Amino acid sequence: MRHNFSSGLPMEGQIGYSRAVRMDDTLYVSGTAPVDDHGKVVGGTTYEQARYAFRKVEAVLSRAGYTRTDAVMVRVYLVDGADFGQAMQAYSEAFGAANAAMTVLNVLPFGLPGMLLEVELTAVRDNPGADRT
Repeated sequence: MRHNFSSGLPMEGQIGYSRAVRMDDTLYVSGTAPVDDHGKVVGGTTYEQARYAFRKVEAVLSRAGYTRTDAVMVRVYLVDGADFGQAMQAYSEAFGAANAAMTVLNVLPFGLPGMLLEVELTAVRDNPGADRT
């Protein structure tokens, strides 16, 4: 069974995507930028932006009935690979206990000036029979 989760931003409907999609016991969280509800980048360092993005990811996990430790795959897209340590510090603080699989990619700059990273996550419930939503 499919369930879409929206952040409520108009862009989702305009483009045709969801903040997250749950299929059976798996939750796929879209690329999450360190951007607030007004479209402004939050944080001036990679660490600050990563902390904000991971908080946004955690919020959608919670809304969908998942926890941090349900994370099985995390991808971090970095504009500057030299900021790897800052991004990993924020990841470790937020999701390190999950011991998820992880990929870090160095990418071209994003279209939004000042945006240094984006994160995406896949989570699977340990107990698929338990509906926590």
